[in-house]
Amino acid sequence: MEPNTASRPPRGALAVVAVGLLATVAAALLATDENGGSSVQVEWARLAPLPDSAPARIPGGGSMRLVDAGVRATEDNVEGERVFRAAAVLRIEAGSAVGQARVRCRMSGGGAELGRSFDSRSAYPRSTGEDSLTKQDVPENVAVRFHSSGAEYASLELGDAFETFTDLRGVLASWEPHRTVSQGWQWSLPEGRPQEPLRLGLASFWKTTRSPSASVDCTLENALGSAGVRTAGSLG
Repeated sequence: MEPNTASRPPRGALAVVAVGLLATVAAALLATDENGGSSVQVEWARLAPLPDSAPARIPGGGSMRLVDAGVRATEDNVEGERVFRAAAVLRIEAGSAVGQARVRCRMSGGGAELGRSFDSRSAYPRSTGEDSLTKQDVPENVAVRFHSSGAEYASLELGDAFETFTDLRGVLASWEPHRTVSQGWQWSLPEGRPQEPLRLGLASFWKTTRSPSASVDCTLENALGSAGVRTAGSLG
């Protein structure tokens, strides 16, 4: 017997250890969610802010504008596609005449395709039904159908866009009918004038092979009339 042969681990054991390590790494990179699809964490590679809209006067008093808007995009996958997120906040000044008003907002991805999160749209907030929007938490990450690193879904950050969809109790939200190239929401606001600035956060995820761009427009309607704001931009 050659010297030290007895102290060497068997080659079969080394192979088992190597396979185990590879499996551990793969499990860390690819996770299977409760819906059965594999997902991988994907970081945003590029970002660009969108300009705040000009303020619009609300009939009966007060004003509103779009703020904190921006676009964030991933790198291209092997198919030449990328995912980008458009997000914005509609800020309505304290004391504005918005009691029982309706707000409609629409986002467009510049011809991009609205993303899918399992069997639903990649759009937030979700419809609330009869529940106040304050009960709906902003997810830290969103799974969007996008092939990356062998996974079916990309887990992309949303929690950095805003902390809540709204802080005003009694706000209800609903989706407008589905369209592939745009996403619409409608909010019903409670009675009275808000004592603090009212913020409505909204975001959507898009898949494209082109340079990401987005537009956001919102209209508020109350008993005295309507007001509208808009912003748009791209990553260039």
